[in-house]
Amino acid sequence: MGKKSCSSCTGTGSKVCSGCNGSRQRPNNESCNKCDYSGREKCSSCSGRGFHKCDTCDGKGQLLVFINLKVKWCTEKDDYVAQDSSGLRLEKLGKVSGKELFKDAQIMVYPVMGFPDVSVAQASERLVRDHQVKYTKNSRILQQRQTIELITITRVNYTWREKSYVYYVYGNELKVNADDYPATCCCSVM
Repeated sequence: MGKKSCSSCTGTGSKVCSGCNGSRQRPNNESCNKCDYSGREKCSSCSGRGFHKCDTCDGKGQLLVFINLKVKWCTEKDDYVAQDSSGLRLEKLGKVSGKELFKDAQIMVYPVMGFPDVSVAQASERLVRDHQVKYTKNSRILQQRQTIELITITRVNYTWREKSYVYYVYGNELKVNADDYPATCCCSVM
């Protein structure tokens, strides 16, 4: 352990003598004193040991291995809005709360069954399935939660200086959206 075989001498520690080519005699029929008449000389690459110290473990025969694990905690969220024909921009609804009609939190939630609005039940089934497919490939779902809220939207039509306008009051917070509010220099809607 901690050693690897020398590639120059194939682990024997010696190579064919360069002076006599392994014949134990020089070309003039004299005994080869370079190899002491053995036909082999000590390998210069490994100093006759037949092995080299392993570079990976530094000759210790032990290797410390670790896995660098990065944990990223995140919340993935998808929304579905049913029956919004009010004209209010959908991104406004994400900033308010509504009356909670249904809430389920488990390790893995099941799609909502038997909900009066079929489109909500279908959206629940699609979102649960999509999350399981999308997030179980390279991450682990620790908990899921699905909530169904009823967000009230009041659309107010009014006339000012013989022109028609619209504003909305929505959510439990009673937020107001008046994109085309006239005469903003004189009055403000809070």
